[in-house]
Amino acid sequence: MAKKPASEGSTPLRYDYKVFSVELGKRIRQLRKESGLTIRALIVQHGFHTTQIQRIEKGDGISVPMLLRVAQTFQLPLEELVADIGKATVDVESRSRASK
Repeated sequence: MAKKPASEGSTPLRYDYKVFSVELGKRIRQLRKESGLTIRALIVQHGFHTTQIQRIEKGDGISVPMLLRVAQTFQLPLEELVADIGKATVDVESRSRASK
């Protein structure tokens, strides 16, 4: 995959992990509801654990294997599942320095 050169004066692309986790959790909850699945159905039919689903939907984070498993459960390409979420709208470095 070729890397795009950064153009002069452009803002570097940044991601915020917490924002990503929260937005992904909301997206997964929305997909679950649109699919007519309850948390119980994900447990029984797809082998998830209650706490896994609750934590993911709450935005507590997700591992890569679990992310792949969720994409597979909803039969979505991974890139569609995570498209356009987690991009930082403010400079993450500046914000993290300010919070120290």
